Amino acid sequence: MKIKSVCELTGLTDRTIRYYIEEKLISPLYTENYLGRKTYNFSDRDIKDLNDIAVLRKFDFTLDEIKSVINDAETSKEILSNVKDRTAQTVLDNQNKLSVLSQISTEKVYTVAELAEELSKASLDLPEHKENIKTNNLKTALSVLKTIIIIAVVWLPIVLSLFVVIISINDYHYPVFEPVAILLTIASFLPSIAVLIVSKTKLKWKKIARRILLGFCVLSIPISFFMSFGIVSRSETTDFRNYRDFDADCLANRNVVFQELFPNWPHYFENVKQADGSYKTVYLDSNYYYHYYQGFDYTYDIYAEWPLSEDEYTKEVKRATAVFVKNIENKTYNYKFAKLIKGKYHCLVLYSGDEPFTKATDNYDYIIFAYNDENNTVRYIYCDSLENGADQPYYLELDW
Repeated sequence: MKIKSVCELTGLTDRTIRYYIEEKLISPLYTENYLGRKTYNFSDRDIKDLNDIAVLRKFDFTLDEIKSVINDAETSKEILSNVKDRTAQTVLDNQNKLSVLSQISTEKVYTVAELAEELSKASLDLPEHKENIKTNNLKTALSVLKTIIIIAVVWLPIVLSLFVVIISINDYHYPVFEPVAILLTIASFLPSIAVLIVSKTKLKWKKIARRILLGFCVLSIPISFFMSFGIVSRSETTDFRNYRDFDADCLANRNVVFQELFPNWPHYFENVKQADGSYKTVYLDSNYYYHYYQGFDYTYDIYAEWPLSEDEYTKEVKRATAVFVKNIENKTYNYKFAKLIKGKYHCLVLYSGDEPFTKATDNYDYIIFAYNDENNTVRYIYCDSLENGADQPYYLELDW
C-alpha cells in the first residue's frame, strides 16, 4: 500500500509517517531509484504499528519511549510509570487552572469547565498529536546538492555527447557519421544506463553497485565527451549538384587561384533537344568529390572531372594554362610550379610542400589542372592540409 492511502487510513500526515520511518519506529519495504528517492510499500502490519504509535502519542509517550518499548518490552514498566507521573502532574496543573476558572461566572453558554468536562469524557477522541519536526536546513541543502550531483553524473555524458554531435552537424555542410565512434560513444553511456537499471532492482547489494557505477559515470564524462567529437568529424559529398558549395570555414572559398581555375558552371549535364521539341537532361560521365576535415587544423580535397567537346576542350586547356602562367608570373602565394605527365594526363601543378605525386608526409597544398587528349577529359583538383600528413592528397588515389 502506498503512503497516500496510509495517510488516509491512519490520519497521519505524509511528513509524520516519513519522520517515524527516519526514527526507525517502523521499517516498511521500499524501492529506491538512481537518485536515492525511496518509494515505500506499507503492509497491514505497518499500518497497525502506525495506529498503535499514534495512540501512544495521544497520551504523550515520547518517540524515544516508544522506540524503547519496541526494542525491549521490559522497559514498558518504567516508561509507563514515567508517563503516569507526567500525566498526573499535568492533571494537577490543570486542576489548579480549573479551580481558578471555576471562580469565573458561568453565565456564558460555554465555560472552560464545561468544555474540559466534555473533553474528559472521550479521551480516545483526543486530537492527533502534531509532531514538532524541526527542519534541518543543512541536511536539506546537502540532500538537494546530492540529488543535483547524481543527476549530473548520470546524465551529463549523454547530454554533452548530444550537444557535441548537434554542434558538429551544424558545423559541417555534408556531415559524415562514423559508425565506430558512434558505438564507442554509446559504450561510454553503459555506466549511466546500468545505474538506471540497477535502481529498479530489489537486490541487497544495489546500494554498493550504484555507488561503484556512479564512480564509472564520473570517469565516462570526459571519455564520452571526447569520443563524441569523432561521431561527425568530416564533411564529404560526391553529388555534382553540390559543386563549389563548401563548408563556411573551408579556405578554398578565399583562394584566388581556386576561384580562377575551377569553372563557375560545371559541365556535368546537357539539355538535349528531343524530336518533339522538348528537352531532356542528359548527365555526362562526370565525377566530383569534396572532403573537409577540421581537427586541430584543416584538410580539404576538391576534385571535379568531366568530358568536353573538342572545341570546348581546346578552349578550356588554353584558359586553364593561362591561369597557371598568370599566377606563376605574379608569384601568387609563393607556389612552386611543375608540369608533368601522369598516365594519360598532362598535369599543371602549383604546389607547396612535397613534390607532386609523391606520398605526402607533411603539410601540403596542391592545385592541379589535368587534361587527357585522348578523350578530351579535364580534371580540376585542389588539395590543402595543415594536419601534418594525417591525410594523403586525394589525387594520389585517382586512376591516372
